[in-house]
Parts: sequence; structure tokens; C-alpha cells
Amino acid sequence: MVEDPVLTVSPDMVRMNDTRESDWMTAIWRLVRDQAVAGRSVLVMPKVVTYSPAEVGRLVGVSKMTVLRRIDDGTIKADRRGAHWRVSEAEVDRYSRHLMDEMSRIEADDLEF
Repeated sequence: MVEDPVLTVSPDMVRMNDTRESDWMTAIWRLVRDQAVAGRSVLVMPKVVTYSPAEVGRLVGVSKMTVLRRIDDGTIKADRRGAHWRVSEAEVDRYSRHLMDEMSRIEADDLEF
């Protein structure tokens, strides 16, 4: 039995090379070409990475309770899976940028000219 090849392209790989042909694009093209030559179909599927509130807190430097409060007030978008909340990787990135913007604004307000 032939094992299906797996190729993972992370959002960071795309962000780093979004304006020119890059290694990840070449790798995808070669995989599709090689499989087509071998008479096989190729299925491309997104992999959604999610985090628990505790993991989000560790990633962005706040407590789990802060993350849960932000989920409750709608600042962080999350999905409930049974009794547990899950936050997408994209939402963690968005919230992290939001926190950095807030910190920059606070620091700018502290500057005196």
C-alpha cells in the first residue's frame, strides 16, 4: 500500500514569502505534479489549529481567567466544544496584535513632548 504524502504549509511560511514565488509554493506544485503523473488525485485540506483558554493565556501573556472574560465579553471569538472553549490560531494572532496595539497606545499616551 502506498502511503499518502503530507505537506504542511503554515500561515507563517506564507506571510514570510507572500510577494514572490517561494519554497512552499514550489513544494505544493511538485507534490501535485508528482501525484498527477502517478495517476493519483490530490486533496488539499486546511488544518484548523485551536487552543484552550489556558494555552491562549500562555501564548499572549495573560491569565486563563482574563482569556475567559474576553471570550465572555466578545473581545476574543471562540467556539464551545462541549464544556470547553477553543480559540482558533487566527484569533490568537488577531488578539495578540490587538494587545500590542493597546500597549503601544498606552505607551504613546505616556510620552510628553
